[in-house]
Amino acid sequence: MKIGLVRHFPVQCKPEKKWMSSADFNHWVEQYDQAEVILADPPNDTTVWDLCVSSDLSRAVTTAEHIYTGRIITTHRLREIGMRSVFQSNVKLLHIVWMILSRLAWLCSHSSQEETKQQTLSRVKEVIDWIEAENQSNVLIVCHGALMKVVHKELVRRDYKGKAEWKPQNGKLYVYVKG
Repeated sequence: MKIGLVRHFPVQCKPEKKWMSSADFNHWVEQYDQAEVILADPPNDTTVWDLCVSSDLSRAVTTAEHIYTGRIITTHRLREIGMRSVFQSNVKLLHIVWMILSRLAWLCSHSSQEETKQQTLSRVKEVIDWIEAENQSNVLIVCHGALMKVVHKELVRRDYKGKAEWKPQNGKLYVYVKG
């Protein structure tokens, strides 16, 4: 079985300001989730994919529709790991600091975040279980950067071979083969 992972194309949503209050950061996250993508060339790959499964967020669906011509199954289980400010404050921090704090809070399953790390792991396992049960030979997954790291770890745990990058590139195909 071969599984391909693609991170959605780049999003047209740069932070309007570098320094943000917690409310500014939360607002930016909402804008990012609604933003359009910048379409690019599909990954250069000759694999015939039997099935495409995508996050149901618009940036992933648009990417999937651009790179895959068949039926696309969308699911909330492939959504990006949510980000929220860790605390409410008018103190302004750099945008990147808010992002790092929210990812650290998720790693610790802090109550400020939308879901715990265990909930994320569970939904990724459910998706991979479903894909393997479908008995398709080549499955393309279109999702998001942080979630791709979780998917990568789950695939490796299940004896798939493939390489990932610390920060997955937008629109790049990462291939995993069960061996």
